[in-house]
This record gives sequence, C-alpha cells and structure tokens, in this order.
Amino acid sequence: MSEFEVEIRPARPGDAQPIGGVFDAAVLDGWTYFPDIERMVPMFEPAFWDSFVEESKAPDVLLVAVDAKDDRVVGYVGTKAESGELWVLFVHPEVGGHGIGRLLLERAENAIRASGCFRVILWTHEQNEHAQRVYGAAGYVVDGATRTDEIQGHEFTEIRMTKRLAA
Repeated sequence: MSEFEVEIRPARPGDAQPIGGVFDAAVLDGWTYFPDIERMVPMFEPAFWDSFVEESKAPDVLLVAVDAKDDRVVGYVGTKAESGELWVLFVHPEVGGHGIGRLLLERAENAIRASGCFRVILWTHEQNEHAQRVYGAAGYVVDGATRTDEIQGHEFTEIRMTKRLAA
C-alpha cells in the first residue's frame, strides 16, 4: 500500500479532535473552489467533533484509518445503514494517493452490505472533480440527482453517485 501500514477500526471518543484535523486539512487542500477556504477553516468547533463521534452509533458506522506506527488518525468514513448512504469520507492530504481512501471505501461498502443494503449512495460537491474521479474508479456513477447546500454563506451543488453492491 505505502511506506506505512494503516489499521481500520471503529472511531473512539479520543479520535474526535484528530478526525476534525483530518477534515480541516482535507478541505483546505481539496475545496479550493471556495474562494476563501482559508478563512472558512476550521469550520466546526471542537465540541462538534466530540458530538460527531459520540452520536455515531450502530447500526451506522464511523471508521477511522490510523497509521499503525503512531496511531495517528489519517482518514475516516461514515455510513448510514438504513439508507445505504456513504455520507462522509476524508483522507489527510499528507497520505493521499496510498490507497487509504480506497480501503475506507471498501470497509464502508462492506458495512452497508452487512446491513442488508445492496445499493450505496453518496453526495459530493459538483466542483470536486478529484472525489468524482476516486468514486468513479471504484465503480460509482453519477445518477443525475442534485441538491443544493450551503456552508458559511457559500451555496454549492452536490451530485449524487451510486453503486450496486454484489450480494
């Protein structure tokens, strides 16, 4: 995979702030289509990340990828079991390109399949071409659905991508 090994495990309360750090680093690196992204980050207060982890309960899944050498959180993924939605996936840009996102995606798909869903849906920013390429390479297709959302006064469009899972 890379010069380092990662372990994928369920998120723990102590992972909350490192998860927030991954998010901040990833959006600073990847969401450059927001003209003032540097001003927007951090987007969430520390208490948000504590609640984010605390409220992620079964049957939903929140997994983290940790560097096996130093137990540092380098990525995370979340699913909503009942709807088959992969609702969040971020990898720290320092370790991007080493297959960590792909590994998290596989684990998320396995969790969704185990919950009895065989179709995964996800939403990604229309302008996030990198994410669309990653998901496309993993077998996801744009299905034509869109929705509009807002972050700190910036409106943006998300596109839906789907993938059928083998039984």
